[in-house]
Amino acid sequence: MIIAEVSIFPVSEGTSLSRYVKAAYEVIRDSGLKHQLTAMGTIIEAGCLEELFNVVAKAEKAVLEMGARRVVINLKVDHRVDKEASMEGKVRSVLGE
Repeated sequence: MIIAEVSIFPVSEGTSLSRYVKAAYEVIRDSGLKHQLTAMGTIIEAGCLEELFNVVAKAEKAVLEMGARRVVINLKVDHRVDKEASMEGKVRSVLGE
């Protein structure tokens, strides 16, 4: 299972970027992948890199289609193959639950 954190935002559109971030988030939300919106990005669970990269590419396209001229994508990926992993499991591991 892949657990990833992604943030997608334009750097060419001033200081208020929430409408662009919302457009990217809506693509992720509508993808059917398990996800969690946070204050600094969105956490996504995906079965493979191709699935993850596909939704990230679509989210970037949504921002570009709004007229953004320059987009930054921060993507952090944890691909664990030795056992099942989940967002909740990673949190429980840290909290000792």
